[in-house]
Amino acid sequence: MIINTHTHMMRFGVDFPRELGEFYVRMFEGQTCWHTGQPWRAEDFCVPPERLIADMDECGIDKVVVLGVGYIPWNAYDPNAGEYVQSMVERWPDRLIGFYTADPLGGPEEVKRFEHGVQKQGLRGLKMLPSYNYVAVHDRRIWPLYEAAQAMEVPVLVHTGWSMLPKGKMLEYDHPLYLEDVMIDFPDLHLIIGHTGFHWAEEALHFMGKYRHVYGDFAFWAESAPVWRVAQIWSWAKQLGVMDRLLWGSDYPYVPFQTGQEQFGKVAAYSERHEIEPIITQEDVDSFFGGAAARMLGLVREEVGVGGGRGAACP
Repeated sequence: MIINTHTHMMRFGVDFPRELGEFYVRMFEGQTCWHTGQPWRAEDFCVPPERLIADMDECGIDKVVVLGVGYIPWNAYDPNAGEYVQSMVERWPDRLIGFYTADPLGGPEEVKRFEHGVQKQGLRGLKMLPSYNYVAVHDRRIWPLYEAAQAMEVPVLVHTGWSMLPKGKMLEYDHPLYLEDVMIDFPDLHLIIGHTGFHWAEEALHFMGKYRHVYGDFAFWAESAPVWRVAQIWSWAKQLGVMDRLLWGSDYPYVPFQTGQEQFGKVAAYSERHEIEPIITQEDVDSFFGGAAARMLGLVREEVGVGGGRGAACP
């Protein structure tokens, strides 16, 4: 089963304002939009759900996790976005898994909307981008959302690592090790380190080695890291016994699915050719492209040890 765990679906002019789209146009200046074949326009960063399903079909993807955006300084947030996600999931229940995307400082009302999303709208998790809102990932004002996620037994995906957004974005707020405060207070929470911390990936892996319910996704790695870097990180993850909790994500529709499929598909052969040990196997690749996500989301029975699951023990 092929599962992409990091797919954004927004509506232009609703939860994705023109100002934000124009910023991305400047960031992608000189590049061709992958799905139009023309220079990027502000509205190209939003695609209709029919296009998402068509791209999934073309790439052989069974399921994706649908996320929104929550950039309050950019006015890129709709408190009723859960309804949009619900509408997509209801049309394609076998293909889409919806997450609620929250305002991290939304307080009790946001907690109620999140709970409603899970209990009434069929959503399966929570996505937050605290640093996009001038908030560190371990800011205690977010605790009610973490608490609600643990109580409802749904995973939380939190952005970590770098971003190019100038508004509301502080790299210091995005260190994955800050999330240890969350795991100490909510030890039963299933936590996904968005982007596995990018440049802090080694720290993120050791964090994962300490907490069995912590995962890491690799959204936008295919566009920002060379194959040798991915091979090193995966091999290190296997050595630490956390390869079975690495997840494929993309950041679609900013980037296509194909880039990650091609880039990550090279890692096993690269690690063997260059004797990067432990060698990455096809079993590890299969876990990355869907097996780990299926286990995390409860779509299959979890098997300890898949893809080098135990490895080195923590002292």
